[in-house]
Parts: sequence; C-alpha cells; structure tokens
Amino acid sequence: MSIETLEEKVGRVLQDKVEVVPYDLSWPAMFEEEKRFLLEEFPPDLVRRVEHFGSTSVPGLSAKPIIDILAEVSSLERAKTEVAPVLERLGYDYFWRATHGEDGPPFYAWFIKRNVKGERTHHIHMVEAEFEHWDRLT
Repeated sequence: MSIETLEEKVGRVLQDKVEVVPYDLSWPAMFEEEKRFLLEEFPPDLVRRVEHFGSTSVPGLSAKPIIDILAEVSSLERAKTEVAPVLERLGYDYFWRATHGEDGPPFYAWFIKRNVKGERTHHIHMVEAEFEHWDRLT
C-alpha cells in the first residue's frame, strides 16, 4: 500500500461534494459527541476549550452539513505530535494550514472527519488561545 502524498491528499479533498441542506436537529448532538471525545482523548493541559461555530451552530439555519469545531490547544507543536497522529490513525485527514492566504503564518491544525460513506461530518480547527479565530465566535 502506497502512502498518499500531500498533493494527492489535497486533490482528493478538493473533489469532495458538499451542498447546503436544511437545518438538522442532530447537529448539536454531533458537536457534543465530538467535543466529549476530544476532551476525553487528549490531556486537559493540551486540549482546552472546544466550541461549536459556523452555520451548523445556528438553530434553524440551512448549512453545509459539516460541524465546525474550534478547539483551543496550549501548543500547536504538541498538537502536531500528540493529536495529529492519533486522529490520523482514526481516519481523520490532517492539514497544517495557513490562517491567511496559502502559505504564510500563522498556521493551525485542521482535521476532517468523515462518516462511513466517506462524507465530511466535522471540521476541527485547532488553534492557540491568542489566535483571531476566537474573535469569530458570537
């Protein structure tokens, strides 16, 4: 079995079809389940607060059916070495992403979780406490 290159992984992920759907009453529970998993799986000194954000967090709003999660980590370096390998073994796609543009700092850890059909169900954005992502929460 060959190892997927970053270019191949990006190409595969870009092929995903995602459409806006009516609000789903299961979205809050899907968030809570993933939040519980993250807080139980990883040390509390590493994964801290975990918040549901984006369109699926707004009751009644049609959205892309992907739960966006913002997770505060004490160290992105530790997230790379302690979180990414665990989530990748569980089938999550992992990307080290630029916050702005294509390749400039600051960076953050981004994970895509899929269901058994291969459809995206969650996006986990891991950032440190001072990242501007926290300003996006209402």
